This record gives sequence, structure tokens and C-alpha cells, in this order.
Amino acid sequence: MANVLFQSNQEIETNIDFEKVYECAKKQATVLPSFLKLNEYSIDSELKQKILSELINQTALTARNYSHHAYLHKLMRKHAIDYCILKGVASAYYYPQEMSRQMGDVDFIVKKEDFKRVDAILKQEGFRAWNMHHVCHEAYSKDDMHFEMHFDFVGMPEKEHEDKVRDALQDFFKETREVQEGMFTFVIPNDFYHGLVMLMHTQKHLIAEGFGLRHLCDWAVFIQSIDDFEKIFKDKLQKIGLWNYATILSRACSIAFDLPNQSYMSDDFDLARKLLNDIIDGGNFGANNNQRIYESMFITDYDRHIVNRNRPIQFVRTMNSMIERNWPKTKQHPIFIIFGWIYFPLRRILRILFKKRAPVKLKQAYCKSKDRKELYEKIHLYE
Repeated sequence: MANVLFQSNQEIETNIDFEKVYECAKKQATVLPSFLKLNEYSIDSELKQKILSELINQTALTARNYSHHAYLHKLMRKHAIDYCILKGVASAYYYPQEMSRQMGDVDFIVKKEDFKRVDAILKQEGFRAWNMHHVCHEAYSKDDMHFEMHFDFVGMPEKEHEDKVRDALQDFFKETREVQEGMFTFVIPNDFYHGLVMLMHTQKHLIAEGFGLRHLCDWAVFIQSIDDFEKIFKDKLQKIGLWNYATILSRACSIAFDLPNQSYMSDDFDLARKLLNDIIDGGNFGANNNQRIYESMFITDYDRHIVNRNRPIQFVRTMNSMIERNWPKTKQHPIFIIFGWIYFPLRRILRILFKKRAPVKLKQAYCKSKDRKELYEKIHLYE
């Protein structure tokens, strides 16, 4: 990936097990940047053909995703709605080859006061709402289009720190920009807000199921594209408590992709390596390790706000908050939490038996959560 994204010209050894590289790349959602130089590698013809087919498939999916972004842009402009893309093509904008970033669904944000109006517009266009009752977004589908409309930002901290973050985000919609990539037009954040959104988003998933190498690539190409990174980010991120995370994440990128040293990169190489290993362990939203989401129940609450509680106590609080989220009436009638402790584990067991969910290795999750929790505490998220 370093050779594709940063023209590193690193020599690739001949004894690489490319079957394993390919399987890893799929779990990290990085098949495109991993194999765009496929013809330069010594790979047997059968595996080469399989990878080539996947490259063609991912390229087609990415091109289709761009067209979905363009469709959304026209729809929002037609109805004079202020909107902005989050991640996706906003991240690909910083890649040397935009089509080398694999895409998922279309994430965008609107002002809270416009949410109901856009919800109605999408339904009029034939989209089906998933009715997720999520704290910051709703999902919609139509044919092969999948939209995730945010009415708030992902990764907000606890209430005691929330005001500082909202102050930093107050001009978000004033600082968006309309860009064009080939025949496609869309709206993305400015450099500072895109960086902030990425940090908020990745730290939230980091302490839960993980976010993988695709989003590490996003951060790596981003910091390489910003000439005055420290000047733009340091003061603002220090105020909200994400500067330390940004410096460690940047050092992890430097280690992973052999990027040149920058003054803002953390000097704690050991911590950065541990963070890099943790990112790889998770894969793309937990695709490389299906137990991480269970580990996270001992690390952070259901809203991914805090990591500094005793682990058994945290597990109880996480279960309680999950029950309250699914059964809102338990806030008025706490006695129902007891029934939740019976119902939700039984539901999980049935889903495991019918192979709809992976088996839960709770003892292993508890043991592995210890090292992860200690790592995140050293990063000092939102401190």
C-alpha cells in the first residue's frame, strides 16, 4: 500500500504468501491499494486471476458509489438542503488516485432542523428507512443505494467535554466546499473539519469493534496532503482533547507506511506500534476479529464515551445502557432491566445456535480487554 499511496518504491520480497495478504486485505477493506500493482508481484496464475476479479469488482463498486454521491448531491441541491459528505469520497479526495479507496455506503450530514424534511424527501424518492433509532443517524436503502444520514456527529464525548467539541464544530456547514471529481460533484468539509470528523469517528470505533487499515490509510494520505498540519490542528485539538490521539495515530501511519518524520508525530514509538497492532487486529469494523465487540463491553459504555471504569463494573453499565437503548421505558421503570438481563443473553444464544452471530468467548474477551483498555487510557482520548 505504501508503494501505491506514497510512491515508496519499497522492494517486495519474493517469498510472500500472497494468499494470506489477499485475505488480510479483504478484512481490512484495502484490496484496491494493496493490489493495484498486481502485475509486479510473483503470484501464481490462479490466485492472480482471483485477485484481478476482486479488483474489477471493487473498482465497479467504487465507481457506482461515486454515482450515488452525485445522485445525493443533485437531490440536495434540488431541494436547497445544506449537506456535507462524511468520509467516503471526502476521504478519497486526498488520495493520489481517488479510485484506490474502497467505498462502503454514502454517509452525509444535515442540520438537525432539516432532518425530518430530508427524511420525507428520501422516502418520496423511494428509499426505505431502517428505523434504527440511532443517537446520530438513520439509514436508508433503495435498490443498490445505501445512505446513512447523520443529524449529529459520530464520536461525541461525555457531556462534561461535549460543549468544547460542539464549539469547535459550530461553523462546520459554513466551511464546506463543493468539489468535482471527473463528472461527479459533491460537498465535503474543509481540511480542519474533515480531520476532526475522522478523529472523532476512528476513536469511537477504535474502542469498540475497531476500524482497520482502510481508515488508517485515510488518515495517512490526509496528513501527507496538509502542509501546515500543526498550525491548523494543534491549538484546536488540544482544547478538545484529541491532539495526543492525532499525534500517536500519525506516528502509527509513519511506522506502517514509512512516511517521513514530522515534528507533530508522537515520540512514543512503542505506544504507536501498539496502536497500529490494535488497528490491524480489528480490521474493517471488526472484520478481522469478531470478539472485539464483546471485549469492548468491558472497556467502554454503549455510547462509546468513556474508558476509565473498572472492567466488571463497566460490563454491567454497558449491559444496562444497551437494555435502556433497546427498551426506552426502562428509564421510567428500572425494574425491567432485570428482564433485559435475561432476554438479551437468551436472544444472543439463539442467534448463535442459528449461526446468525459468532459465538461469544466471554472469558477470553475479559482477558483481552485488559491490554486494550490500558492502551486507550494511555492515549488520553478527549483529555
